[in-house]
Amino acid sequence: METVGGSLPDYVFTKILGQPSFVIPYANADEANHAPNENLKVACFIDGIKTGAALLAELGMLKR
Repeated sequence: METVGGSLPDYVFTKILGQPSFVIPYANADEANHAPNENLKVACFIDGIKTGAALLAELGMLKR
C-alpha cells in the first residue's frame, strides 16, 4: 500500500515476499494522531479488530 502516511511494518510482506497486505484503521476520526490529546476509543479499537478478523476469515475461504 503506497498511499498510507507514516511507516508500516509491511515492507517484508509486500516488497520482499511479494504478498499483498491490507490496513484496517482502528482509530476514531477525531483521534488527534500524535497530538498532546491523542486518543483512541476502545469501541473503535475492538471494531477494527473484528473487521480485520472477518476480512481474514473471508480471504481464507477463497479458492486459489
